[in-house]
Amino acid sequence: MPEDYVQRIIKVGKKSLPSVLTIGMKIDVNSAMITEDDWRNPIITYLRYPTLPSEKRVRIMAMNYLMWNEDLVRKSKDEVLLRCLGRKEYMKVMGETHEGICGAHQGRRKMCWLMRRYGYFWPTMMKDCIDYSKGCEACQRHGLIQQAPSVPMNLVVKPWPFRGWAMDLIGKIYPASSQQHFFIIVATDYFTKWVEAKPVKSTTSQEIIIFIKEQIIQRFGIPESITTDRRSSFIFREMLDMAEAFKFRMLQSTPYYAQANGQVESSNKVIINIIRKMLEKNQKQWYEKLSETLWAYRTSKREATGMTPYALTYCHDAILPMEIAVQSFRIAHQHDLVRKNYSQAMLLELEGLDASRIETLNKLLAGKQAV
Repeated sequence: MPEDYVQRIIKVGKKSLPSVLTIGMKIDVNSAMITEDDWRNPIITYLRYPTLPSEKRVRIMAMNYLMWNEDLVRKSKDEVLLRCLGRKEYMKVMGETHEGICGAHQGRRKMCWLMRRYGYFWPTMMKDCIDYSKGCEACQRHGLIQQAPSVPMNLVVKPWPFRGWAMDLIGKIYPASSQQHFFIIVATDYFTKWVEAKPVKSTTSQEIIIFIKEQIIQRFGIPESITTDRRSSFIFREMLDMAEAFKFRMLQSTPYYAQANGQVESSNKVIINIIRKMLEKNQKQWYEKLSETLWAYRTSKREATGMTPYALTYCHDAILPMEIAVQSFRIAHQHDLVRKNYSQAMLLELEGLDASRIETLNKLLAGKQAV
């Protein structure tokens, strides 16, 4: 052995018991224990004891971090505080984000964006999201083949939420649900990309009228227009009479210009794909997963707007299961706010809503010009 080599003793331990995941034990992901091999350990040590000897790399990294109630927090470029996670915690967060109750089986970039928006951070987020999404069996089975559209997409831009909807039908679906639902009525708001959907057994005009009244008008108000294709269910006399009664326009795309209703077609593909990934064994239970699918869609980033439909609608982000499993910064410290500060925080969110919607409108208009 050359003289400049250094000998090191490596201890190897053999476990005789299966892992806790194999025997079905739950892991307490909210534990604050930090092991020596945790990436946070040297930064926390330096922040707590800055006079002790430390590497220059650690001292430079620590400039972007601070300690907050025993938690390591990273300061982002926009001055948002992100809770730093260890491996056990971020694996739980990725699982909830990708395939949990509100998981839309989204790609690596959307996963990373969503976790950062909800206040989580670790250095290898993008790489770990890539590895996780590649290893998802449901995504491999039902992932869509990326293809460029044969004709340019025609974007419809509305200047404010819930003024214009695109509506379509999914089906006939085989197998039917256990409740004999064969179709899904889907409506998408042009501005926020909010989606409403309802499983139905038939596509009569009466079913469509009930959907418009209960899912659109009674929840979001009377729209300016609803765009559909020329399916018979959408152009019956009863439909036109209802539109006349509520003073909104029913617009139909023509066979020569079917892409005019491309917004809802895009939503249909996403919803069908999420349902397929959620249901591997009992496909007849798809109607039970529809509400979870809509939740996942509404809390996922839409490329056209750069935001989630939920945030554009309600001016703040929904509380997701991953924030309960691994407490986010806002959940962990929500009880520290006094009533006055809590009210002020809510008012600040409302003040920023108009700016967010104006920015979204500019993005939609820029996308239309690009097309």
